Amino acid sequence: MERIISEIKTTAGKVAKKSGELVELSKAKLNIANTKSSINANLKILGELLYFSHRDETEIDSDKLEETMEKIDELYEKLAEYDEIAAGLMNKKLCPDCHKANESDATFCSKCGYKFTEDE
Repeated sequence: MERIISEIKTTAGKVAKKSGELVELSKAKLNIANTKSSINANLKILGELLYFSHRDETEIDSDKLEETMEKIDELYEKLAEYDEIAAGLMNKKLCPDCHKANESDATFCSKCGYKFTEDE
């Protein structure tokens, strides 16, 4: 009977750990989706700034342009962090060139062909 109880406790612990990992992966994927959405919204703003300046033959608001591009850069940095977290939770490694998630034992990136070094 004690063996059965011990096995139940062990299994319950494994289930709890896996559930926690799935929650963290879901959070990372949600952060990725939200960040991509914010990037697209800012790219749209950037395009509108350029287009309306061209259409109306006015000088572009360089402060607004710079502010928007800096925001996009910040969002891409956040996206890279979230991609790294998600890859780690899925036991994968990211390609440093194209940021594709690859199997942890991959020698080459499946997207761009980058050759991983032994410490990657």
